[in-house]
Amino acid sequence: MAKQNGGQINTIVGKGSALEGTFNINDSLRVDGSIKGRLTVGESLIVGKEGVIEADIETKKATVAGKVIGTLKASERVVLESSSTLQGDLKTKFLVIEEGAVFVGNCQSSNETKSVSPVKVPAKKEEQNKISS
Repeated sequence: MAKQNGGQINTIVGKGSALEGTFNINDSLRVDGSIKGRLTVGESLIVGKEGVIEADIETKKATVAGKVIGTLKASERVVLESSSTLQGDLKTKFLVIEEGAVFVGNCQSSNETKSVSPVKVPAKKEEQNKISS
């Protein structure tokens, strides 16, 4: 079997193939055809330049050179190559966007949302003197 990014690619959707439904892939998946529906990939998802996915996706890592429409959640990393298009929401720990890639949607780049409180910065001594005058 071919290996990509440390994970074994055990499933390939070839050019010209079209699948629709809910798919759970244990290891890694390469898509050069098209998939519609819901997709869960245990390791790495690779979308080739001619690959098209219209789905809600959950994976560890994703490398996109083709087109993805839908929500993409990757627990570790997403790479959008220069030929890629992503339309939808993205949640990942690390994001790499190459020049030329198209991303239309919202991005959350951590595993959890944190509320941020405003921080008060003490005024410089000169500014304090001006304020008290």
